[in-house]
Order: sequence, then C-alpha cells, then structure tokens
Amino acid sequence: MMGRRTQENVVAVALLVLFAGIIWLCRDFGPRARMIPQPLAIFGIVLTVIQILWQNLGSTDALRMDMIKVNAPRKAGTEADEGSVSGAKKPNWRREADAYGIVGALIVLFLALGPIPAVFLFTWGYFQLSGYCSWRAGLIYTTVLTAAIYLLFVVALQMQLYHGLLAPLVERLR
Repeated sequence: MMGRRTQENVVAVALLVLFAGIIWLCRDFGPRARMIPQPLAIFGIVLTVIQILWQNLGSTDALRMDMIKVNAPRKAGTEADEGSVSGAKKPNWRREADAYGIVGALIVLFLALGPIPAVFLFTWGYFQLSGYCSWRAGLIYTTVLTAAIYLLFVVALQMQLYHGLLAPLVERLR
C-alpha cells in the first residue's frame, strides 16, 4: 500500500499530465480558441509544481491532519454555534430566502448592467452589508477585483462582454 505522500505525488503528476495534454491538444487550435484553455493549463501546471514542491520540501508537520478527529459538541446558544450550519439547528426559511435573494440580485445585476458593473456593485455591496471591512477598504478591494476581471477578459482574452439590458438606455443618454 502506498503512503499518503506517495498518493499525493501520484495525483499531482496525473494533474501535470492532464495539463500537459491540454496544452498539446491546444497546439492545433486557432489563436482565439487557445485563449482560454492554454493559459488555464499553464496556470494549472505552475500551481501543481508549487504544490509538489510544497508537499515534498516543506515540513511534514504542516501537512499532517487527523481526519477522524471529532470536535466536542458546543453548548446551545454560544456564538460559534449560531453561525454554524453543521450543528443540529437547520437554517430557517429567512436565512434561505436571504441566500436566494443574494443570488437573485447578482443575476439581475448581470442581466441589467453586464458583468463588469455587476461585479463592482455586488462586491462592494457585499462588503458593506457584511461589515467585513470599512467602506474605503471595500472600495479598494472592489476596484482591484473589477480591474483584474476587466484586464483578464477584455484586455488579455479580448472577449466582447455583454453590456446588459440597460445598455441602449445608457447610449441614448450620451
């Protein structure tokens, strides 16, 4: 029977072979058809090589995990218990409705405004409503994320993005 590290290395090598196969298949594609799979395969190779180096050259203590360890049950009403879904308490209809509302809002933003404004508004709104960070930090994170998405899809991959249902209205206002 193989050891855990050997199994992890076998899986990592299989991923390397898969990514190399994707690159090999892409050589017959046209330049535009290669724009998505080839960069993703190269990125996958880089991440897999980093994973192999990390798991073979790093400390073995950092990789050790007790898969059978079970945490003791928490007392009802504790702060950690109320936020966990894995406890005995199932999410109520209000939390589920909120989750569906968030997904629905993102879909409506995508359809109405297109992906770039939708990502910007949704991400900044999430940071503000969740209280994860201040409005300035949220605005900075949101701007960097939106710029990265724009640079990746519009500039690097030269994709023509959907401008949303409101695009004709915006064009008339110009």
